[in-house]
Amino acid sequence: MKHATLSPAAGVICEFNPFHNGHARLLRAVRGALGDGVCIVCVMSGRFVQRGEPAAADPYLRARAALCGGADLVLELPFPWSAASAEHFADAGVSVLSGLGVETLAFGTESGDLTLLRAAAEVLAQPDFPARSAARVRQGDGAAVALSGLLREALSDMTPALPDDFPSSNDRLAMQYLRAMHAAGDAMTPLAVRREGQAFRDETLHDPSAPSASAIRLLMREASADPDCLCAMLTGTMPDGALQVWLDAIRAGQAPTDGSSLLPFLHAFFRLADPDELTEFSGLSGGLSHRLVRAALDAPTPAVFLSSLHSHLYTDARLRRAMLNAVLGVTDTDLRAVPVYTTLLAANRRGCAFLKDLRSAQREGSSYIPVVTKPADAPACRQTVLAHRADALFTLCLPRPVSAGDCLRQTAFILDQSV
Repeated sequence: MKHATLSPAAGVICEFNPFHNGHARLLRAVRGALGDGVCIVCVMSGRFVQRGEPAAADPYLRARAALCGGADLVLELPFPWSAASAEHFADAGVSVLSGLGVETLAFGTESGDLTLLRAAAEVLAQPDFPARSAARVRQGDGAAVALSGLLREALSDMTPALPDDFPSSNDRLAMQYLRAMHAAGDAMTPLAVRREGQAFRDETLHDPSAPSASAIRLLMREASADPDCLCAMLTGTMPDGALQVWLDAIRAGQAPTDGSSLLPFLHAFFRLADPDELTEFSGLSGGLSHRLVRAALDAPTPAVFLSSLHSHLYTDARLRRAMLNAVLGVTDTDLRAVPVYTTLLAANRRGCAFLKDLRSAQREGSSYIPVVTKPADAPACRQTVLAHRADALFTLCLPRPVSAGDCLRQTAFILDQSV
């Protein structure tokens, strides 16, 4: 069914874990390129993120902080896609934005070279690429090394030559966004914004004006007992309003989460699991299920279990995702599906106006993706089942654990109730 035309909007697929100056710079670049009137729609990971970890805070809190930095509308990229590989993460994010009629997808990238990224995306889309990548991993390459090697072989004749560090973390996501956009019919226009500042996973805060989210999260964990000291350390890393949102949450015991609280459960789960039965879950094939069970049986403590899993064949993120998929029952079929709805997390006046237009178009027959306002109103479907499981696990990671049902009672943050 043909979509009705909505007001101009640009989309960003994100985690905002937490929102910082780099994210604010990206959103400013979007407005600079498309005009002040554009509605910036952020599709943001829910309670678990791509690293296979719980987000540092609940998505409603993170969405509220994003409004302080230039976002107009924040919707959820739901589990299990939020905690999936770059391919599934990108497919789901593009699906949600396409389903909202968004015209432009903006993303940060270390290379900033859209021509190079498009060429790399074409390589990823080749039918035999997954098999060739898996073959390299079996030969001893890590996943990142295998990807880089295959891209360099395929793009060896490009001018100028590929940068030495290509593809970096955000480049890899950008390539997947472009691949997913092409597979969806190229309905959106890409807007690549060159990333500045510290490395994506740098855990030391060198430059507060251009920090890494990893460094901020580490400081939050280390100094959460002294919010005033933490405020001094984080001032200048994010918009003032966003920092205040986080500090208030930390004082209230709502952040930051501690994923290590799940380690005893994971250790026990894999000690008791049948490795052959685990292979039905995503990421547990190829001998990994047996590796996890064997490690859990051999390790005397949860900490030793976790440390024994490190391998150049499997990134830590892949291991965490696989374990999460096993305990929550996520299959490859679940990840190949697309979100059937998204949830409203936060909006300002411009974002509310966009939603109003969207709902008007839906009443007139346009087939936009549904936006659930209250989690309790989510439709009965596989997506909702998995979301409830993930929510129940996430609440155990909070500084002050709450009942799993608290997630169903949350409501979106609206800056202007008059719209």
